[in-house]
Amino acid sequence: MQSEKSNPSHKITNSHTHTFSLVLHERHIPKASGTTVKEILSRCYGLVRTEMVKPPQSLDVYSKYILNVDLTTKESIEAAKNLGFIENGLADVVISQLSLEGATVFSSYHMGRAFTIMRHPVKLAISLFYYRQIATWEPTYRPEYKDISLQDYIELNGYYDNWMVRILTNAKTGGLNDGHLDLTKSIIKNKFLVGISDHMPDTFRVLEKRFGWKEMKEGCVKEKLNRPSNSNKYPEVARGSKVWNVIAEKNKYDMGLYYYALELFGDVVQKMSDTAKMGMEVAT
Repeated sequence: MQSEKSNPSHKITNSHTHTFSLVLHERHIPKASGTTVKEILSRCYGLVRTEMVKPPQSLDVYSKYILNVDLTTKESIEAAKNLGFIENGLADVVISQLSLEGATVFSSYHMGRAFTIMRHPVKLAISLFYYRQIATWEPTYRPEYKDISLQDYIELNGYYDNWMVRILTNAKTGGLNDGHLDLTKSIIKNKFLVGISDHMPDTFRVLEKRFGWKEMKEGCVKEKLNRPSNSNKYPEVARGSKVWNVIAEKNKYDMGLYYYALELFGDVVQKMSDTAKMGMEVAT
């Protein structure tokens, strides 16, 4: 991809605090609608976001909206903090897959507001399995997955289950219990504005309302959602089938977190709808 580089002269204009976007997806953002989301943030709302374009990381800005900062590992996050990009207001949206470590770029003087967009854990696992078979450009590329079934993949010794619960509780290895799930529910409820990838139009309406974002061109978000970036076609798995149920059981704590997040999201959307109706009634 060819990029244009510009000087890091951008300053926060959309809010007094940064927006911290935790992308809850194992190592690979696009399978949680990440590529489309990033396109919308930049091209529809004009928000500068963090993403490594060309190593080493720097304060260079590519394609007008991408600050060349890497927040994918503990080490890169520490290096990014030393660049002072937060203190200088060079990014509107900070994107990291590491919730605990990523949040450390902020301070009591430079605070962030967190949101995440979650995907059904079974759909996530299926999508990731097929994506890794073809994504030669990704460090997670696994051509050997072409020779095994989806169920074989889920039953591999190295299969990483319940990623969302593990990353939020820092329980990256070992067993999980209901206490881990309860903790992640509390974190999601109190620390994050939650969107749902199966309900993207409503998700962006919620984000616009909460963060004050405005489309630079009316209809841009709808257009991008109708033409998602980096989509990968693969065989569908029937809900309730044997392999679906195996995946769900393997990820039972993530399933519990997802359905809780869905309830939270539904409450927010309903409140927005009720408020809008009240406004219309007052106007008439």
